[in-house]
Amino acid sequence: VKPGCLYALSAACEEMAIRVGIQWVDPSKHGIHGDPFRCPPCNRFFNPISLQKHLLEHGDQQHSPQHSPQKRKRETPAPDFTVPTLHVSGCSRCKVVSNVIKGQYTATRWSHGKPVYEKDGIRSVSVLIYFWDNRDGPKFHGWWFGPKEGSQLVWAYNSSNCSQEDLTVPTSGWKVPWDGEVDPTLETTTHDDTDGQKDTDFELRWEFLASADGEKDDWQPASKNINDALERRWKQGWHGDNGTDIFQIQSNGYTYNIDCRCMAQWNVKTNRRREIRRGEAKPDVMVLLKMAEKDAEVERLRKKKNRIVRAKNDLMAKIAQLKQENKTLQNSLAERNGVVEERDRIVKEKNKLIENVVKLEKEKRILESSQADHVAQMMLQEAWRTSRQLQTKICTELNHQDAIFLSIRQTLVEACPKNHYGDCSRIRNVSITGLQQICNVRLWKDYEFRKEQVRKELEGHEAVPIVASNLSPGVCKWAHLDKDINEILLIHGTTQDKIDQIASFGFDERLARESGLYGQGVYFTDQSCKSLQYSRADWGNTGCFIIARVILGHPFDAPGPLKSLKVEPLVDPTNPCKGRCHSVIAHPGVPNGNGMQKQVHREYVLFNGAQAYPEMIVNFKISQTQ
Repeated sequence: VKPGCLYALSAACEEMAIRVGIQWVDPSKHGIHGDPFRCPPCNRFFNPISLQKHLLEHGDQQHSPQHSPQKRKRETPAPDFTVPTLHVSGCSRCKVVSNVIKGQYTATRWSHGKPVYEKDGIRSVSVLIYFWDNRDGPKFHGWWFGPKEGSQLVWAYNSSNCSQEDLTVPTSGWKVPWDGEVDPTLETTTHDDTDGQKDTDFELRWEFLASADGEKDDWQPASKNINDALERRWKQGWHGDNGTDIFQIQSNGYTYNIDCRCMAQWNVKTNRRREIRRGEAKPDVMVLLKMAEKDAEVERLRKKKNRIVRAKNDLMAKIAQLKQENKTLQNSLAERNGVVEERDRIVKEKNKLIENVVKLEKEKRILESSQADHVAQMMLQEAWRTSRQLQTKICTELNHQDAIFLSIRQTLVEACPKNHYGDCSRIRNVSITGLQQICNVRLWKDYEFRKEQVRKELEGHEAVPIVASNLSPGVCKWAHLDKDINEILLIHGTTQDKIDQIASFGFDERLARESGLYGQGVYFTDQSCKSLQYSRADWGNTGCFIIARVILGHPFDAPGPLKSLKVEPLVDPTNPCKGRCHSVIAHPGVPNGNGMQKQVHREYVLFNGAQAYPEMIVNFKISQTQ
């Protein structure tokens, strides 16, 4: 309620009303005659004066939330965390559940160390989003949708964001029903996507004023998440929440306040304040470079076609000349002896010329077909020029006659070390059954943005090791890799049920196994026999790999198992100001924590999925040995 309006509350009354969970109901729409404040525990309506009296008389005694049977003290909000308003999208697994949980939620209280959100509006049944700690075991530890805290009736469950420091509700990964599969359509956000605009439609416009140590302040580009959140607000009118000039956004686990009037942002936890501004849209340099490369390729093919056309015209003129000479020769030979022998010779020469003509015609058709295929490819690539995914498919099936099938098979066989035998030798019997080129505009933008971040972070690093992949660069000849940031090609072995998810949403470190030998991250390798293990393909079975571009940046060499690792190690543990490494490499020969056994294969671990772009899907089959 804005100060100065008809229903304005005093500061003390407003603080108590928020703590209790008092709801605002529009009198003009519900016919409640001037009493717009609803008390959910009492289900009674009040005006500003009667509400203040009601809260002073009863305080919090009659408005405490109903907790589990275990008694505990009333919980207070975290002082450095501002609770946002949530929007729930609904789900696709059950229409009834979707109608129940879909809508806007407001935090009304705290429980188990985290906020409890209640669905806005007047309903016959309360709908809550609440957190349950591990007092009843890990099976019930996480976030829930239910009518009350600890209820046996629940609608959805999520095991993410369970640490004591993380107070935010998971945005995705909800199971519907609670013990079923993850419903990808159920999402929670801190903004309302009613305008239907996709994140990938927003151009990079927003910047913040910052600087490195000892340098002059300069405008730096905002991250993709923050840029999209600010641009969405800008298109909605650029105003704060609840009648103020301030609203909140979240990015990478942090909460930021945005002041619309002063054009400033600050971290809620650290209170570090920076100026922000909205500028002109930034051009995509990579798209311009690709356009120039494609134009050069078109010009080269055009010149080649002209050369072949000229050669054909010269040959046709020669054929006409030879035909005329043949006719003259036939007339002269008719008057001489041995006319039959000479005629046979001419016929053979004629047949040979006809064969040459047929051969040239065939080459012409092949060239025209190749040019037509190139035009089709250019039309598919046009989406990259305009950065619009809707004009091209994410995955394009390649023709089995393409020479790249043999090139990739040879590369996979050579990527298996010669001194590896046993199960590793199975990869030498591989045959490629299908190839798909991935063209995902959103993932490519995120990859390019992360590449620039790593390049800038490496400016302050000293003696960065150079990493070379055992995988031949010829497997993706079109890829221009940046050696300065250790950008290389690697293999990711996976199962068929995860291929479409990776092609559409990229590599997500949040979905990685917590029991990973070298940390909870995304694993890659440059040894094809190791990726064969991850694909779970046995003799005679099919499997799949993903060939990916990977940014290793400043790598960290693992001395042994790092199972507790969830983020990149520090470059210098004694000086955190030097930042973190960008990846972890486990070399063959290091202890693997299983007695006296050593690491056999080389593995690479990323803790930021944006540092890898899926380039191509490889479907294969392992043949039986003869």
